[in-house]
Amino acid sequence: MGEQMTGTLYLLASVALLMATLFCALRFLMQVMRVDAYNPISQSVLRLTNPVLTPLRRVFPSGDRVDTASLFVVWLLQVADIALAGGYGLVFLLWGAVIKSIALFANLYFYALIVVAVMSFIAPASGHPAAVLLRQLTEPLLAPVRQVIRPVGGLDFSLLVVLLGLMILRGSVLPWLGGLFGA
Repeated sequence: MGEQMTGTLYLLASVALLMATLFCALRFLMQVMRVDAYNPISQSVLRLTNPVLTPLRRVFPSGDRVDTASLFVVWLLQVADIALAGGYGLVFLLWGAVIKSIALFANLYFYALIVVAVMSFIAPASGHPAAVLLRQLTEPLLAPVRQVIRPVGGLDFSLLVVLLGLMILRGSVLPWLGGLFGA
């Protein structure tokens, strides 16, 4: 019974850490990509993260586009997640959290781009707050690729190129970086 309870507590703690990490990561990306702060979803993310991030801004001042407090919290939550699994050295803990944070952002963008691609077929001009938020988050990644690879016959290949780049990052670069310190 005690072992099952420990497993349940570990699962609940992991889910809570993941949700907190996702909200802080989204907050960071929203500022970097200059997402509309008046979007209802943006407002919710701001309200949920302000209690933690506002006091931290005294220690980690933010620049014009980079919210260092939210980036620090993302990294710190990744450290906590690795520590929760237990049995790791300090270097692994700190470097592994960097790798996990990069992987988190890559995964967020990968899935956001998949949803944007599906939305372009189902509801291309949707004004739903979630659709608007996803377009505002992904467009800054897609626009520079569109400058190099122009649409051909009405088909935009920028999304495929960015997805391929994210797949290479997730499948090759991050495992290599993680292997540098045994992460």
